[in-house]
Parts: sequence; C-alpha cells; structure tokens
Amino acid sequence: RERERERDEDDDATMNGGQWSDYGQQPDYGQPTQNQGNLTFVSSSFEPGRGQGQTSYNTSMNPTTSSFDDEPPLLEELGIDITSIFKKTGAVFSFGSSADGTYDSDLSGPIVFILGLGFSHMLAGKVLFGLIIGWTIITSLGMSWLVNLLVGPGGDIGMHACCSILGYCLLPQIFLALFNLVVGKSIALSVLALFCVLWSTRVASRFVVVRLKAKHIPVEEQRSLLAYPWLLTFSMFALLSLY
Repeated sequence: RERERERDEDDDATMNGGQWSDYGQQPDYGQPTQNQGNLTFVSSSFEPGRGQGQTSYNTSMNPTTSSFDDEPPLLEELGIDITSIFKKTGAVFSFGSSADGTYDSDLSGPIVFILGLGFSHMLAGKVLFGLIIGWTIITSLGMSWLVNLLVGPGGDIGMHACCSILGYCLLPQIFLALFNLVVGKSIALSVLALFCVLWSTRVASRFVVVRLKAKHIPVEEQRSLLAYPWLLTFSMFALLSLY
C-alpha cells in the first residue's frame, strides 16, 4: 500500500509539472512565450503628433485657377444690379428725367414692387397676389403686341421689357394702397387714385419712348397713342384700392 501511495504521489507531481507524455507539452498561459512576445499590434515608431505635423494639404491656388476673391458677387451672378434698380426707381419719381438706365429689362425690381403691392393690399384684408401677378402677365403680353404693332418693324419690345416697365410703374399704386389704409374710402382717395394713374401712365410711356429712341426709332408724335393702353392698365390696378 505504501508503494502504491508513493506511486500515486509521483503521478500527481508529474501532472502538475505540465509534462504530458501522450498529448505533448501544454504551454503555460500565465507567462508569454517567445512567439507571443514577437507579436506587435502597434508600430513602435508611432507618435501621436507626428501625423498632424507631416500631413499637409496644398490649399494654395495655382495661378491658372480662379480664386474666390476674383469671383463676382452673388447678386451679379444672379443678374441683379442694385445700382440699375435704384436708377429706375429714381426715374419713376423724377418727372422730367430722361429715364437713364431703362434700356435693360431686369425683373428684380418689378418682382419687389409687385410683391409690395400685394402686401399693401393684404394689410387691408385683401389677398390679391394671384390677381396682380395674372394681370401683370396678361397685360405685358398685350402691351408687347400692341406697342410693336404701333411702332412697326424694328421696335422689338417683348414681353420681358413690358413686364419690367409695368413693374416699376406700379410704385405709385403701392402708395395708393397704403394711403387707403390711412384715410379709407373718401374723396381724397379718389383724387389720389387719379393722380397715381396719370403718374404711372406718364412714366410708362416715357420709358417706352426712351427705349425706342435708343434703337433710333422716333415715336414722340405717337406718345399719346402709346400712353392710352397704359392708362387703362393702371386704372385697373387703381380700382383694386378703391373697391
């Protein structure tokens, strides 16, 4: 029995020492082996601030490429000339002016005045945006056809030009709509409406004459004939404030 006990103790010591005769040597996970020590997952030459110092992007523009400083302003790219808009607006207020700057037909100023007229009526409780825009488009088509018919070949005043002229000449109608908010329906409003209609008609006919003069087409004798359809047009817009 003692010999068997000693033999069992020797077997236990052999198993605890990690010597396996049948399955080979079992590695000890407590300490890294030589192969495990050679595994490197992070480069030893890595430095935290090294990439920031070496990585650089060439943001300088070449002489052949355009710079942001050389690009035109956003309004100029959109075709909005603020100086021209102020000149045409000033030409509406100056009755004896030659209307300089009315040769180009921009729609930026007219859109502002059309929306301003709609907002002026909206303050009185009347939503007339669709009616004003519809009248503007239809009237511009009719005036373009009528002016070219009266002037003859060479006039070439299209819908774009008539819409630009009509939009700028709606400025007196904005004053009429705002005056309606102050005094309401009265004799003073009717007198002011007549004055605004004549004012808009005079300016619109002058714009057409100046535009045709730039094309060397004399139409001074036909100015009263050109002014009549404009008179009817602005009378319709004045009725929106009176009723």
